[in-house]
Formats: sequence, C-alpha cells, structure tokens
Amino acid sequence: MQRLESVIDLLRKEGFRITPQRVAIVDHIMHTDSHPSAEALHAAIRKKHPMVSLATVYKTLELLKKRGIVRELDFPTGARYDSNVEEHVNLVCLRCGRIDDVDEASLGELESKVARNARYSILGGRFELYGYCSQCQGKAK
Repeated sequence: MQRLESVIDLLRKEGFRITPQRVAIVDHIMHTDSHPSAEALHAAIRKKHPMVSLATVYKTLELLKKRGIVRELDFPTGARYDSNVEEHVNLVCLRCGRIDDVDEASLGELESKVARNARYSILGGRFELYGYCSQCQGKAK
C-alpha cells in the first residue's frame, strides 16, 4: 500500500490542487478496510470538512482510480472503492454489504493454472466470494 505522503506528492507533481478536503479523502480511502461507496466516503469526510461536495469526492476517486491507487468495484448496489489494488479475494456479505479482503497466496497459482488450461493471457481481474459475515450469519435469511 502506498503512503499518504507519496500519493499527495504524486498529485501535486501532476498539477492537481492539494486542498484539505482532497487530503482527507485520500487519507480516509487509504486507511479504511470498509470498501466505501462515494456517498459513504462523502458522509465520513463531511464530519470534519462540512463544505466538501460529493462532486469533489467523485473527482478525487477518479484521479486515484486512473493512477492505480484505488480500484472501483462494481456491484448491483453501486460502486465501492478499495485501496488494496494487489491481487486478493473479496468476501462480500449478502445481507449487510460488508466487504473484507483476504490475501490468498494461492490466487497466483490458480490464475496461472486457468491461463494455461484455457490458453488465455490473463491481464487481471478480481475474485469474490459471497456469503454471510459473522455478524449476519445468525440472522434469519
């Protein structure tokens, strides 16, 4: 994972304004495991920066996405954002929408095996498993 300072330096060198709101957005997305939507990120940032607009959040997420700093995850319920851009498994709760990362060393082996067997040159992708988190398992389905 990149450090906040290096991301801010990158944006500054590319000519982007470094506002307190933008720093707060970058800091929050880089230090959360919750895979927030833009709206959830906006709500969190507004607690300290009440004047930040949802448009600023979307523009900042787009900047980070284009630079490979965050990954946009499309779900039927809307986009969520993940600052872990390394290969990993996303565990997705079907009840509450929680998303957890699991670093799985064997993913590379699985990808290689699939590529070999299917004769594909795999450029990337994502791996998700769906179920119920520990908090939702006991609740009626």
